[in-house]
Parts: sequence; structure tokens; C-alpha cells
Amino acid sequence: MYAIVLGLHNLNRWLVLGLGCWSFYQLFSGWRQQRAWRSTDQKSIQWFVGLFTLQGMLGATLYLLPGGLVATVRQDIDLAVIMKQRVLRFFVLEHPVQMGVALLCGYAALVLAQRIRLEERRLAIGALLLGIALLLIITAIPWPFLSQGRPWLRLP
Repeated sequence: MYAIVLGLHNLNRWLVLGLGCWSFYQLFSGWRQQRAWRSTDQKSIQWFVGLFTLQGMLGATLYLLPGGLVATVRQDIDLAVIMKQRVLRFFVLEHPVQMGVALLCGYAALVLAQRIRLEERRLAIGALLLGIALLLIITAIPWPFLSQGRPWLRLP
């Protein structure tokens, strides 16, 4: 079960990144061109937040499933030891917290895009929040070239 969820988490990461970049591009270029808000802008944010929420649910499942790294570490290792080891600290604390904050930024972009009436401001704030979310996502992914790295592609 763990391997399947881990594979889905890995595959969905690419969808989240791709759609997040596309949504950011839509909003940022719309703001720079001073164009009107379009329904595709709203839909791109909705799709991004939806896939990112799925990603968060898959991640939470990995976090809680028995036999996984985090569940094993939480049971067997003291928090002080976890905080001293870079890889363990990344997966137990840094990765989930950063992704949680990024998801909140995505939801904020979605909600504010629905509530703000000024077209220019709607695009600017949406682009800003999505940009922050993407920056957090990109820095919280365990890229293969990092000490806590994982493979580019892990199939279930």
C-alpha cells in the first residue's frame, strides 16, 4: 500500500508543478498586460488547488501509514535526534510544514480571486500568492541532487 501511495504522490507532484506554473504564468502575464480577468484564470487556480489538495492528502497518508519512514521515525527516535539529522528533519518537519503553508497560499489565491473586484488587483494578488506557493513547493521537494533527494520518477 505504501509503495502505491508513494508512487502516486511522486506522479502527482509533476501535475501540481506543471499546473502551478501554468496558473502563475496566466495570472502574472495577465497582470503585466493589464488584461481583464477571465474564467480560465479562475479555473486554472481551482485545478491547481484541487490537485495540490490531493497531493497533500497523499502526503498525509504517507505520513500516517505504518511502515513508512516518518511513522517509523516518529515511533523509534526522539525529536531531539530528528532535529539534528538533516534528512530526518526534512521529511518529518520541513517538507510537511512548507507544503502546508504553500497549500494555504494556494487557497488564499483562490478565495481572494473570487472576492476581489478590481481586475488588475485580482490578477496581481493571485500571481503573488501562487508565486509564493510555487517557491515553497520547489524548495520543499526532495530533488535527486539534494542530500535528502529522491528519484525524479517513482512509479507505483
